[in-house]
Amino acid sequence: MRITRLALAAALLAVLPAAAFAEEAAEGTLQLTDKQTFLLPIDEPGNRLPEYPAEVLAQQQVPSRAICMRVDIDEEGAVSYTGPLVREPECPAVTELSKQFVDVSVAALSTWRFEPAIVCTFRSKTAKEAAGMSCQGGREQPQATSLTFRLLFNQVDGKGVVFLQRG
Repeated sequence: MRITRLALAAALLAVLPAAAFAEEAAEGTLQLTDKQTFLLPIDEPGNRLPEYPAEVLAQQQVPSRAICMRVDIDEEGAVSYTGPLVREPECPAVTELSKQFVDVSVAALSTWRFEPAIVCTFRSKTAKEAAGMSCQGGREQPQATSLTFRLLFNQVDGKGVVFLQRG
């Protein structure tokens, strides 16, 4: 079941770029041996996207706004922190207008639940390779981690629409 849900998570989540994981490994927060794999957290089906702010919708013809949100997930799959992430140009700085989108995003993302990330430790490198993208035959250890979500707030035919964009 984890393989199927992992594929679903890959389609739904925009995660930190590989370079960010390399930086974390250099800092000592995420170092794997050749007998270990890391499986990303999987969001639960009931998680809801933020709602387009009614105050902004009333302004009509507001251009699309993209915001990026960092979401820290603890070892139990609960969100322990969420806040804006700025990485120009894909993740622009927060402006007075986009702060309203950040506020509704924090409110929604704070309620999300996940199957936690896990570090899988296998008896051998061969056992790890045999497991593929699963932890079958390995020992699971829940792992706190962070994800980045890019949300696009748009007005379509007078209605507010929110999209979760893939990285």
